[in-house]
Amino acid sequence: MSDLQQLFQQAVQAFQAAQFSAAEHHCRKLLRYNAKHADVLHLMGLSLQQQGQAKAAASHLNSALKYQPQHHASRKTLIGLYIDNGQFELAQKHCQLLLGQQSQQPEPYFLLGKLYRSMGRLEQALKALLTARQNLAQPSPLIDYLLACVYYDLEKHDETERLLQNLVTQLPEYIDAHIALNKLYWEHGPQAKFLLSLDDALARVPDSRALHYSKCAHLLMANRAEDCLRTCSQALEKFPDAAEFSHLQGSALSRLERYTEALQAYQQAVEAQPDVLRHRIDYATSLMRQGDFAKALPQFQAVEKFHPRSQEMLAYKALCLHALGDAEAEKLNNYQDFVKIIALEPPEGYADRDTFMAELGQTLQGLHKTKQQPLDQSVRNGTQTVGNLFAQQAPIIGEFRAMLEAAAAKYVATLPDDARHPFLQRKSHGTRFTGAWSVRLSENGFHSNHVHPEGWISCCTYIQLPPQVQADDPQRAGWIKFGNSGLPLPGIEAQEYAVCPQVGYCVFFPSYFFHGTVPFHGDGVRMTAPCDISPAW
Repeated sequence: MSDLQQLFQQAVQAFQAAQFSAAEHHCRKLLRYNAKHADVLHLMGLSLQQQGQAKAAASHLNSALKYQPQHHASRKTLIGLYIDNGQFELAQKHCQLLLGQQSQQPEPYFLLGKLYRSMGRLEQALKALLTARQNLAQPSPLIDYLLACVYYDLEKHDETERLLQNLVTQLPEYIDAHIALNKLYWEHGPQAKFLLSLDDALARVPDSRALHYSKCAHLLMANRAEDCLRTCSQALEKFPDAAEFSHLQGSALSRLERYTEALQAYQQAVEAQPDVLRHRIDYATSLMRQGDFAKALPQFQAVEKFHPRSQEMLAYKALCLHALGDAEAEKLNNYQDFVKIIALEPPEGYADRDTFMAELGQTLQGLHKTKQQPLDQSVRNGTQTVGNLFAQQAPIIGEFRAMLEAAAAKYVATLPDDARHPFLQRKSHGTRFTGAWSVRLSENGFHSNHVHPEGWISCCTYIQLPPQVQADDPQRAGWIKFGNSGLPLPGIEAQEYAVCPQVGYCVFFPSYFFHGTVPFHGDGVRMTAPCDISPAW
């Protein structure tokens, strides 16, 4: 084997070991010898994609296709990358090229189905996936899983359940299928079936580490902390070096307010897997609960070194700096300058803003299908729509998106330029939406304090408000509040900032700002449409 072949193998091994920066480094060396090597360019694209550098990844994948148009692996990766980043026209172009090259293969139709689902064109997604199935030599779990997701989107829950149940029966360690099936039972019932698939799978594969973890995680999401703790302890007897169970133990102990024990569990997780972002952040926040801010800060700084755009890291780092009396905290949590209220301008054909919002509210009401609060979100005593709101085909949602784009441009224009500030340094000449949904809260409903990990800027549009939401209310019922993490931090007074919502107005803020809502009491509905925004592609 030549030196170049050995270097390529090292790059592949680094990627397989999730050492994406090392894989990138090896690929750069290889490209100095041959800048047109399609396999190296493909691996480079994959490595950059895993590091969150989507635009650079696309550039290398396009280079691979320029030099070798039949490099199907690069085209398939590029299609998936474009879909994930909302570049639907580019994804569609490459899907058609792939179909021209592999018209009898199932994968082009699978990718087309994935694209159409992301675009909200569900019937076309269904047709593409059924065609993919017809082209199969043998069953494909990936295609059946995506088909189940499309059936779920189409509210065909019996077909969804049938496909997912078959997947977990045939492949008991298919974790994504278990997650989707239990989400279906949690949100639509019957509740009695929740977690049964995992119990059945564990009876068949009792030594599956992934199944044990999934059950523990589901118990925690369902607020069954005692059950989670007990199940984690049993799992650690089987897998004593499995840091993920120590981490979940810490989370369950925190829910039970056993903070000293939680700190010990988180520390064990970090010592075993120091490179896992989730372990470090939760360990650091546990230190903050104990008042040990000086020890917590280096943990956030370690995360920042490898994940500088982690919104959660920035949120907790700002809290930690505030506790330590560092002026940098005020620059990060600059509520006065970074929280803006912007009126949305209705399109032609509507008498006024309230008329538009009333009609939009009726459309959104029809999208709230679930019977109870989401399993894994911040909503309490309310419901949340499923999937990307902007993938819906209703014309009024397209009009709403255009209104938000105009408002987002106004917000970005108010931001100063500062290449050293982690929020301001990402300012660019355009934005794109990375997520959008609707939340409907009823009496005593609220958002627990949270950040938006997938955004740069977040915003919340108020569609409908109960009469209790008033600007002169000293209790601030139904208001959006900023600055409170929900953590009990000894000796530290939270920096709270609150805004009274108004129908037809949008509140913009950095995605790392902790925010939540004040519950309201009495009749009425609080309906919102939040979204996350990133710099333009």
